[in-house]
This record gives sequence, C-alpha cells and structure tokens, in this order.
Amino acid sequence: MTGVAEASTLATLGAQHPEWEAWLALFRVARAAIDDPSWQDVVPTSPSHDALDHPLIARATIEIDSASATRLIAELLRRAGLPAISERVAPAFLEAAIAEDAERLDELAAEAGADAALFATAGALAAMPVLHACRRAWLRRVPADWMRASCPICGAWATLAEARGLERRLCLRCGRCGAEWGAQIVRCAFCGTTDHDRLGTLVSEKGGDMRTVETCASCLAYMKTVTTLTACPPEDVRLLDLATVDLDIAALAHGYARPTHVAQRLDTRVTARERRGLFARWRT
Repeated sequence: MTGVAEASTLATLGAQHPEWEAWLALFRVARAAIDDPSWQDVVPTSPSHDALDHPLIARATIEIDSASATRLIAELLRRAGLPAISERVAPAFLEAAIAEDAERLDELAAEAGADAALFATAGALAAMPVLHACRRAWLRRVPADWMRASCPICGAWATLAEARGLERRLCLRCGRCGAEWGAQIVRCAFCGTTDHDRLGTLVSEKGGDMRTVETCASCLAYMKTVTTLTACPPEDVRLLDLATVDLDIAALAHGYARPTHVAQRLDTRVTARERRGLFARWRT
C-alpha cells in the first residue's frame, strides 16, 4: 500500500469518514517523514543487546538533530492547531512519545498551553520516523520465539494480527514502527492462556471470517485479526488499524479492551546533537 495505492487508501478513508480528515492530515506529514533517508542512515545496524527480555530500543540513547526534529514537530503541531514548542523542548517531546509516557506528555502540553490529547497524538506521529528507522535496521534481530503481545522493536502493544497467506500464518503487527513477529493460534497474546473455554472470536458482519476479533475471557483483552494474502506495508499498519475500527467498536461493546498501561518501561533517552544529523547510539 505505497505510492498510488497508499494515496488511494488515504483518499478513500477521508471520503468515507470526513471526521477523520484532521488525523489523516497529520498522518500524511509523518508518513512523508518516514521516507526521509536521513532518519535511516544514522541508525546503528546492530543494537547492543538481543531482544530477549526487552525490546531492542530499550535503554537506547537517541541523538537527534534538534533543528530537523523541531521542523517535523512544528508542522504536526501547526496542523493540529496547537502552539509550537521550542527547539530546546523537542528532545523531551520525542522521548516522552517514544516511551509512551502519558504523564510527561501531559506536563509538556500544559507548559505549551496545548490540548493534552491532541498534543499526545502529534507526539505519537512525530516518533514514527525514528521508530520505523529502527525497525528497518533491527528487524532481522527479532528472535523467532518472541511471542509476546508487545513489539520486540519499540515495545508498544501489537496493533493487530494478520492471518497471512493460504496457510493463514499468524503474525502480530505494530502500528508504531510497522514491525511484525510470530504468534500462536488458540493462545491469548496478552496473558498467554491457551484454555479453549476462555478464548473466543467475534466475526465481522461485513468482513465475515476475513476480519475477526479474538477475545480472552481471562484478561478481557482482544486482538483484531485480518486475513490477507500479503503483509500490509509497515508504514501503513496504522491505516489498516483505522480502516478496521468497526472491529474495535464491536470488541468494546462486548466488554473487551486493549491494555491501557504501557507494555514495558523502555528507559529510552532522547538528546540533541546540533548540526550532526540524527543517529542513535547505545549507552554503555
């Protein structure tokens, strides 16, 4: 779903749901930034630890070109109708967004005199170029036995699952960085239960068994599952998430919810490095 296909998908979503246009306008800014090679060229090809107990971005120190990062943030905030932040605040803004630190984002929003919810939305999108660059560099380091509901690259909860190909191989997908990793059928990714009596499926009226919600009565969490022949491009998992919002509504109506707490504390730091581009290094 790139190029013309991606533009068509964005146009279709905007036409079908004009109430989403404000968010789609922000997404277009972040999506264009993901394709900027300057974010990718400076990410280490190999992290300093393996994804065993922690996602690969955990404990990283990410050094940004504050001027470039501030331009992206300023454009997102402008389109969201929010006041700009100073270049000095940009590292803290990205650090809080990458760590999904809601409390810190609320503090920064209050300091800027901005609506907290819109501010957090802009932050999540501003973090995407960094996180996608990390995914491109590190995806091959993800262990085959990583079966958690949290992303092995950036630590976020999985956004949805794909039942892929004729064999319907199950893969979890991350909406933040676009990563993919394996999952087991008849197992809750969130709590790990394999009790058939505790697991269920909600079937979409318009999608049939091609679009379902897998539910767990043990932890009351759910996972959207989309049957597809090929993988959704990493940059557009968020669009697929938005296009299947009817599944979220159905899950909520039946008493299920996504986890509200962060999947894992990352201890990731973001600092500024002037006029040297953007790159990530690992603390020793």
